[in-house]
Order: sequence, then C-alpha cells, then structure tokens
Amino acid sequence: MHTLRFPAAAFGFPQSLLLPSIAALAMLWLWMRSPAVDGLSGPGLMVAGLCAWTLLEYLLHRLMLHRVEPFKGWHLQHHLRPDVPMRTPVVFSGMLILPVVSLPILLHTLFGPAAAFSLGLLVGHLLQEIVHHRLHMATHPVNPWLLERWREHAFHHHRNEHVAYGTLTGLWDGVLGTSIAR
Repeated sequence: MHTLRFPAAAFGFPQSLLLPSIAALAMLWLWMRSPAVDGLSGPGLMVAGLCAWTLLEYLLHRLMLHRVEPFKGWHLQHHLRPDVPMRTPVVFSGMLILPVVSLPILLHTLFGPAAAFSLGLLVGHLLQEIVHHRLHMATHPVNPWLLERWREHAFHHHRNEHVAYGTLTGLWDGVLGTSIAR
C-alpha cells in the first residue's frame, strides 16, 4: 500500500482554509478602511481578482504541481490516491498568499483598489479549495457546473494528467490547449 507523505507543516481540509480566510478578512478590512479612488471600482477589482485567480490556479497546477519538486511529488501522491484529499502545505499557502497580501502594501498609493483585487484572488483561492474538496467526494454532483468540473477533474486524475488542469473553470484549458478532446 502506498502511503502519502506530506510535510509535517500541512493542513487538511477544512483547516487549509484558515490562512487564506484570515488573509481575505484582512484584505476586506483594509479595502473598507481605504479612501475611494476615482474611476476604480472596488467590486469590479474584486471580480477581476477572482477571474485572475482562475488563471493563476491553472498555471500553478500545470506548472508547479506537475513540474516543480517537492510540489510535484506531493501532487503525484494525490494522483495515486485521489480518495485521500491533497493536503495544502503551509509553505505552499504562504508562498501563494504572501505576494497577494503584499500587493496592497507595494501599491500603497492605490491601497483600496489593491486590497479589493487581492481580496478577489483570495476568494478565488478559497473557492478552489472548497470545490477541489467537493470534486473528490464519492457522490456525483447534481449541479451541472459542478458535475462538469467533477468529470474533468476525474479525467485529469484517472485518464490523462496532462489535460484539464482548471478546477473552477475549463476556460484556460481551452485557451491554452489542454482541454479534454471531445
């Protein structure tokens, strides 16, 4: 029997939501406390951040989780035993969240918009964690969107790990040539 070996500093689901949730609440607080900037819509920037997350998630999955050690090894173990949810190492979440949280600080003249965009990225990360967890449950989803995501994720795990990298959307798989041939 193959055992999963993850780093000691790792959280399983739902504990994996803790760090990005705290960061998202911090970005929401910073955004709400920042003065408005003319011509920049906070809600629009939050949605833009969420959309940007889908591309970032695709790239992280395709490039980092399938090519860069130690993430590749951890992810391979997840592919071998998809019934055991992949645990998100603290170092991975930290590497992901640190730049997102740093963005408003680096763009201090546009603090509110940067916080709104970062909030969108963090909400995307949280949604991806939740959806990914749901995709590994034994029951077929009833929701058509979630069922499609479930089918593509299962194809990625069981038939061809070089396609269907997107968790929240198949858009980037289509744009970047890694969608499932139908």
